[in-house]
Amino acid sequence: MTTALVVLTLNEIDGMKQVMPKIEKTWVDEIIVVDGGSTDGTIDEAIKMGLKVIPQEEKGHGGAILAGVKATNSDYIVFFGPDGNHEPEEIPKLIKKIHEGFDQVIISRFGKTSINLDAGKLDSFGNKMFTFFVNLFFKGSLTDSLNESRIITRKAMEQLNFDAFGLDSTLQMSIRGLKNKQRFAEIIGNEGKRIGGERKISSFGTGALLMKRIIKEILSV
Repeated sequence: MTTALVVLTLNEIDGMKQVMPKIEKTWVDEIIVVDGGSTDGTIDEAIKMGLKVIPQEEKGHGGAILAGVKATNSDYIVFFGPDGNHEPEEIPKLIKKIHEGFDQVIISRFGKTSINLDAGKLDSFGNKMFTFFVNLFFKGSLTDSLNESRIITRKAMEQLNFDAFGLDSTLQMSIRGLKNKQRFAEIIGNEGKRIGGERKISSFGTGALLMKRIIKEILSV
């Protein structure tokens, strides 16, 4: 069984320089950098590292996820952002855990021992609130339904009929996974401080998008 690492980038040259060298290429069978139109040298840096870079066809976070899935052939797909929020050592942990027979494994930033250095109180409250709604309406037991840092089997990804191209993308992965009775596991992790660049999330705008996604998934069959 093979594993692909999909690295999602948009103007993350500082993170590429500091984070990517910590990732062992032997952890996975293929690494794809999906770039959303960087203008700061991110693409050139990735190429210098010997990484394959593809431009995403559809705009938005979900568009990057979909591009990465299409560009890989492996049985398992790990999603990772090099902005400092995710820890490289999460990658082998995710791979090991999914081999226990799970469909999706998520790094939870809100476990009892988690350390969160990036999200403020409002973002943390929002994440916990939306995860509560996901568990309530879709019969889950997650502590973090929004984190990008996760691994999913290709079969499970295809089962989702994924079509959320905005920042509601990972929420949809969690919801539709639960709706399809996929097996989930969580690994307690942390959220590190952002390295360079600009934070791309607007709390209120993203919150409205997430609520709209939950309502849409409730109403859909």
